[in-house]
Amino acid sequence: MNDSDVRANALELVGRSLIAMVGTLGEEGDPQIKAMIKAEHEGLETIWFSTNTSSEHVGQLESDPRACVYFAQWVEEPWRGLTLGGRMEILRDRASRERLWEDGCEKFYPKGIDDPDYTVLRFTAEWGKYYQYGTKMRFELP
Repeated sequence: MNDSDVRANALELVGRSLIAMVGTLGEEGDPQIKAMIKAEHEGLETIWFSTNTSSEHVGQLESDPRACVYFAQWVEEPWRGLTLGGRMEILRDRASRERLWEDGCEKFYPKGIDDPDYTVLRFTAEWGKYYQYGTKMRFELP
């Protein structure tokens, strides 16, 4: 499998995935993992999420923006996975909030789009590692 095949397969996996496992670093530097809904993606380089400002991982990212995002497919053949490593930005500006706001969000953020507990996260990948059938390939991004 060449580099362009790996990137194409990785991008297809991200596009099909609703859920991503997001890794952050806790106060003591211990790894923490949380399942999150992927709101949007721009290629392999940028993944968007929304979350509660009050959540523990937002506090962790304020202290250390390093993060990883993992996507996997295991129900269908072939089993495959993608780890993206990079940095997560915490965005509270109106344009970012509007970008991800959808009908139904008020269920989680009852004060609407300006709810102080509504935060947008933008992950920027610096590298990726793709796995499929024992083939592993690491690549740099962008």
